[in-house]
Amino acid sequence: MDGAMGTIEFKPKDWKGNVTTYWVDTDGVNPGVAGCHRAYNRGTYGGADWSYNGRTFGEACLGDNPNIPYRFLIESNPGVLVRHAHENDTGHPDVFDCWTWCSRTHQGQNGVCVPTKGPAPCETSAKCVCSN
Repeated sequence: MDGAMGTIEFKPKDWKGNVTTYWVDTDGVNPGVAGCHRAYNRGTYGGADWSYNGRTFGEACLGDNPNIPYRFLIESNPGVLVRHAHENDTGHPDVFDCWTWCSRTHQGQNGVCVPTKGPAPCETSAKCVCSN
């Protein structure tokens, strides 16, 4: 996908250690949409006993210099509402170069990563924003 740079390891702030946890992503791999990763207690596939357990993390901009616009987006995956496991409670989100993503998918526009309000229940998230 345009702008994709590979994956990184990500541990949530409330990392649980050596356990397998189960998650759902609200937007799949879509750099132009702010997403939310939600954790669930394991149920049986196809059953109704999967329950949201209150843990979340939003997508984020990568960078540590507040004087330079963010360029890179940490984009959760795999697909929209796909239940998936995080071994050792560690995810492997994609990193996107917003400049490249916008340039190639929005007729040469410039791109930056912008922190924003997340979709419920995430309070914060981020997305690539394209402009001339």
